[in-house]
Amino acid sequence: MGRIIHVEIVAEDHDRVAQFYREVFGWELTPAPVPDGYLLARTGQGDGIDGAIMSNRYQSQQTIAWLEVDNLEPILDAARAAGGEQVGEIQELPGVGRLTYIRDPEGVLLGLRQPL
Repeated sequence: MGRIIHVEIVAEDHDRVAQFYREVFGWELTPAPVPDGYLLARTGQGDGIDGAIMSNRYQSQQTIAWLEVDNLEPILDAARAAGGEQVGEIQELPGVGRLTYIRDPEGVLLGLRQPL
């Protein structure tokens, strides 16, 4: 539980940043169905994780690690008890799972996903 499963790179000009990662690392980037300004990134074969590049109109932290958890509610309770806070509401993304963000006590934003 709590394994990093996804990383978001946040940019003011997400298309320009996407072009950089495409040219430098050969990432395959495709628009996600929602939200607008969110590009899914296939980063290559083998060990590792994929990610995304998204517009900073959704979040402002430049990089966001996503962790997979078994159940959001106990994790949110534990985060609050340890000095963190939930950011935004829990959302359900069809075919993916339940999602939300938290901030640690130093203000670092993390994404949480409870798979379906």
